Amino acid sequence: MSFTHGTLENEILNAVWLMEENGINAKDISVSEVLSQINKNGNIRAYTTVKTVMDRLVDKHLLKRQKSGKKFCYKSVESREEMAASAIDKLAGQYFNNDIRSLMKALEKQCTRMKV
Repeated sequence: MSFTHGTLENEILNAVWLMEENGINAKDISVSEVLSQINKNGNIRAYTTVKTVMDRLVDKHLLKRQKSGKKFCYKSVESREEMAASAIDKLAGQYFNNDIRSLMKALEKQCTRMKV
């Protein structure tokens, strides 16, 4: 599974996760619903663009698609937490020889630099 995504892919995944976390049923998460959610931030996207990227996320096995009447509905393959845990494991393995403590120290330094 790839952990690097484009900006719009991240916006779409975050929109789907937010809807799922708010109890919206997968049969109700359509391209139109996702488009409405991501356009709330003022960065207006076209329906066809969002549809194309969502279909690519299906191809990447990050979203599942199912037919519901005349439209397709989507759901995440993994929750936000599951995907984050996998990404953290990969980051720790790739850069910190699987040493989570070293990763945490690096994150603490980054937070200090960012004044978080």
